[in-house]
Formats: sequence, structure tokens, C-alpha cells
Amino acid sequence: MSTAKKTVKAAGIIMIITLLSKVFGFLRDMTLAFQFGTSVSMDVYNMATVIPMILFAAVTAAIATTVVPIFTEYFQKDGKRKAFDFINNLLGIVLLATIILTILGFLFAPYLVKFVAPAFTGEKFELTVKLTTILLPTMVFIAASNIFTGALQSMEHFTIPAMIGIPYNIIVITVAILYGNKFGITAVAYSIIIATFLQALMQLPVLYKLGYRFRVKVDFKDEGVKRVVLLAMPVLMGTGIQTINVYVDRVIASFLPDGSIAALNYANRLNMFALGIFSTAIATVIYPVLSKHSVTDDTEGFLKSLNFAVSSILYILIPVSVGAMVLRMPIIKVLFERGAFDENSTYLTSIALFYYAIGMTAYGLRDVLSRSFYSMKDTKTPMINGAMAVLLNIALNLILVRYLKLGGLALSTSLAAIFAIFLLFTSLKRKVGKIDGKYMFMSFIRAMLASIVMGVLVHFMYNNFIVKMPSDKRIYEAIALFITILAGAIIYSVIVLVIDRSAFSYFKKGIRFVNSKFVKN
Repeated sequence: MSTAKKTVKAAGIIMIITLLSKVFGFLRDMTLAFQFGTSVSMDVYNMATVIPMILFAAVTAAIATTVVPIFTEYFQKDGKRKAFDFINNLLGIVLLATIILTILGFLFAPYLVKFVAPAFTGEKFELTVKLTTILLPTMVFIAASNIFTGALQSMEHFTIPAMIGIPYNIIVITVAILYGNKFGITAVAYSIIIATFLQALMQLPVLYKLGYRFRVKVDFKDEGVKRVVLLAMPVLMGTGIQTINVYVDRVIASFLPDGSIAALNYANRLNMFALGIFSTAIATVIYPVLSKHSVTDDTEGFLKSLNFAVSSILYILIPVSVGAMVLRMPIIKVLFERGAFDENSTYLTSIALFYYAIGMTAYGLRDVLSRSFYSMKDTKTPMINGAMAVLLNIALNLILVRYLKLGGLALSTSLAAIFAIFLLFTSLKRKVGKIDGKYMFMSFIRAMLASIVMGVLVHFMYNNFIVKMPSDKRIYEAIALFITILAGAIIYSVIVLVIDRSAFSYFKKGIRFVNSKFVKN
């Protein structure tokens, strides 16, 4: 088989794996929507997931972010054994810390729920406390999983980390279907414990094949751990600030009519679906590459890789965000409107999705730009810029929620993300000098023009299809939506290839790039 054929086949396999993982995640959301809709149970469940986030998300995100550049440096300069020794020590310390925080969470769960959901009372409050205590241990497994993922990605093995969401979602879906009616949302919470444990466990065989051997080690004086702590502190603060932002969103939403929190969550899931397939994949692959360029002081290679990542995100996410805004109602109706998820649920979710989609591209760019700083072992700049964006988000929340209700919360998040990327671009230019901003801007203009044309055509196309379809079955709506999306993708691709000849070469480079990073021949 020729190299070109191998490249296309390998890249296709990886894209299928990534897409499958996200599809199963979507099936999970569809299952939960069918079983619980935008009910009080879903409000409680979504609020209960915030508690572990407040306690652990900042820690686990900080660790996951800092593992890659430090592991890469050890691996490049001191060899595999030193790098794995660092992983064992970090794992021991993080597990000890998360277990202690879990115990404290058990003891103070009622107070934490009161803090996060001050408007919850009676049975709603009690159920939130119960779900919180069930979900707390999951963060121990998530912490371990993040460390294993960081090690694998540092060695440019991305396949298994990309796959761990599939069994996770299958477990949650199975439990929700089999036990959701009998035991309610509590059964789903228990399933997440099993699912997160499996996520950590399934990465170990690959690590062992690469030479890793687990051994208990807790050395707080280790130089690598000290460096993680120093790098992680700004990330910890930044993630903590983001968590506060989520907390403020949920608190304000808790004063809105029942179902508002669930609607925000469903809309956010839809928004993150595209991000998970495209921008998160690009950011994940580019991170260790940028770290290597940084270790070897290869500024030219660093900027070329960054430019490729930014341009790719612009060309992919702008049309997706426009499509999500134009087709938000049929998308939500086809995916979620069944069982307990009724027309009102569709309406509420569509409002939130429209405003979340405005910031979709900014989310993708923020992820890549933040990792470019992390790869240079600069975790302070993204933290400061992120803090400024969060302050703007909170201020906009308080203003816009009065006029747009839950739509105001989503719009505030999008505007803050757009503000954040302007800050990050400015900071990056100061740090590394010329970043070819003109080319990035022209990529943005071309992608935006093509997306607007596509959006207008897609709007009329779907409306024309749907009036000709029988209205008695949902399958016809799904067919009309699928044909419209496919046609929209073709229209956008043709326009982009006409106005930017370099786009086709980027596509070919992208296949080779993903293949070289995901697949080891």
C-alpha cells in the first residue's frame, strides 16, 4: 500500500474514532433527555455535577495542562525512565490530595449544595446532596485518567485517550435505559463512578506497553513535582476562576423557571460537540508539538504549527457555528424532542444554543492559544487573561439576564470568550513577536463570508424541504435536516476552495499531520 493510501486510511480511522466517541456522548445526552427532559431531576443532576467541579476541576485541569510540557522535557532530555518516575510521583501525590478532598466533600456536602444552589429547598435540595455524595469519588479516577492521558499525549499516542469516552458513554446510556425509570437520576450518578474508573483503567495497557510500571511513590521534594506546582498554580487559579464563572451562571439560572439549567446544559453539550470533534482534537495534537518546538527553541516551527492550528479552527468552526444558529430548532427537535423532552424544552434549549454558538469559534481558538502559552511554560498569561474574561462574563450575566433570561447567560459566555481570544492574541504577539496575524485575519474573513452565504442558502433550503415532507413522522424531519447539512457543507467547501486556493493544501497537510501524530507505523 502506498504512503498516501496509508495516510488517508489511518487518518480516516482516527477521525472515525473521534466522531464515534462524540456520537456516543450525544446518544447519552439524547437518552437522558428522553428519560428526564428539562425536569427538576435534570436540574438537580446538573447542579450536583458542579460540586466536584468546584473541589477538583481546578486541580485536575491544572495537572493535566502541566504534565505535557514537563513530561516532554524529561522524555527528551533525561529519557523514558526519568519521565515515568515523574509520572508515578505525581500520581501518588494527586491521588492522596483528591482522596482527602473527597472525604471533606462527604462531610460538608449539605453546605456545599447550599452554597452552589441557594434557591434549592426541600426534596430538590435533599436529592442534590445525595447526588453530590455519589459523584464526589469520580474525581479521584478523573485525576488519574488525566495524568495517564498527559503521558500518552506527550509521547504522541492519541488514539486511546480519544477512545476513552466511548465505554464511558455506553455505561451511562445502558444504566439510564435499564434503570432510569426504576431508580431515577440516582442510577445515572452511580454509573458515572464505574465509567470514570474504566476511563483511567483502559489507558494503562498502552502505557505498560510503552515501558511504564506503576509503583507507589509520594515525594513532595521531587524537582518535577515542584515545577508542576509552580506551573499549575496560575492554571489552578485560572480554572478556579472559570469554575466560579460556572457557579455564577448556575446560581443565576437557579432563579429562572424550572428547566432553565437543563436547557443551558443541553445547549452547551451541542456547542461542545463540534468543539470536541474538531478544535479539541487540534489543540490536543498541537500541544506536544508546540512543547517540543519550545524545548528546542524552534520559534519558526512553533509559529508555523500555531498558524496551521488557528487557520484550521477558523475554517472548520465558523461554518459550524453559523449552521448551528440557522438550524438550531430542527437540530434540537430531531436529537432530543421525545419522551419527557417536549416542545417547550426544545424552545428553551434553542435560545441558549443560538447564543452559545456565537462564541463557538472563540472557544476553539482560546483552547489552542492557551496551550501555546502552556507549551512555553507560561501559565500566568492565560490565567490573567482568563480572569479578565470571567469578570466581564459575570458583569454581562447580571445585565443581560434581565433582558434575555437564559439567553443572556449564554450570550455573556460567548462575548467573554471572544474578549479572551483578543487578549491572548495580543499577549502572544508581545511574547514571540510577529505571528502572521494578517493571514489569520484573512482566513477569518474568507471563512466568515463563505459561512454567511452558506447560512442563507441553508435556511431557505431546509424550509423548502420541510414543507414537502410528511409531517406525521420525525424520520422525515431527520432526512430533511441531514440533506440540508450535507448540502451546506458542500456549498461552504466549494466557496472556500474558490476564494482561497491554499485551503486544499491545508486539507492535505491536515491529513498528513493527524496521521503522523496519531498513528505510529
